[in-house]
Amino acid sequence: MASGPPAPLTDAHVHLPAYADAARDVVASAQSRGMRLVSVSVSAVDAAPNFRLREENPSTVRCFIGIHPSEAVAARGDIEKLAPMWERADGVGEVGLDPKYSEVSPGSAQMELFKAQVELAERLRKPLQVHSRGAEDACLDVVEGHALPSLLMHWFEAEESVGRVISRGSFVSFGPAILYSKKLLRIAKKCPPELAFVESDGPVAFTGLGGAEGPGLVPSVAFKLAEAWGKSFDEAVSQLSLNEKKFFR
Repeated sequence: MASGPPAPLTDAHVHLPAYADAARDVVASAQSRGMRLVSVSVSAVDAAPNFRLREENPSTVRCFIGIHPSEAVAARGDIEKLAPMWERADGVGEVGLDPKYSEVSPGSAQMELFKAQVELAERLRKPLQVHSRGAEDACLDVVEGHALPSLLMHWFEAEESVGRVISRGSFVSFGPAILYSKKLLRIAKKCPPELAFVESDGPVAFTGLGGAEGPGLVPSVAFKLAEAWGKSFDEAVSQLSLNEKKFFR
């Protein structure tokens, strides 16, 4: 019996607007590989170009609109400005908490912005992508109080809190750092294959990979996950494709 075509790989988290004039080349390269891209925005400034890339490439690009924690202090009023785009976007992201940028205590600009966007995802029934570096449990405390259609913890690194994520059926994405990080590999082994995604976080470059970056690294990430799970590459890719369908149900 002839097998069907291979399942497509999806880069679950890439910043296409950050590539500026090269963004269309990144999309074209992904198309040539049969890949899909979930492109996230981080501010009101890059939301429109992100949305435009989705409109130009609807079969390849999904568009998430969000305000990143790094923009929290300067983002007052931006939620209202972005409201029409959120209605038409594929999801909400990249949002979250990160003490690297500013205070994350109750009542802080970051916390209030994060809560507002979580509530928006809940109200619009949109998938949510969360950045939680250095504030993993604080992020989980917020999202666990909401009925979200689907949740992806982008590049989750809190090994001790993985159980909290998977117990509620949330997804975890793994990026190129898993190719050299023992901690991320341990997290991958704890994460059920049916709750995983792969991502590049492009155009973030990885010194551990000689400065390599972009969606072209995603197949290598999928191969590493296949090893961690004791699966073939094709089995891992098929599972990741099923996860995408479930996430965007």
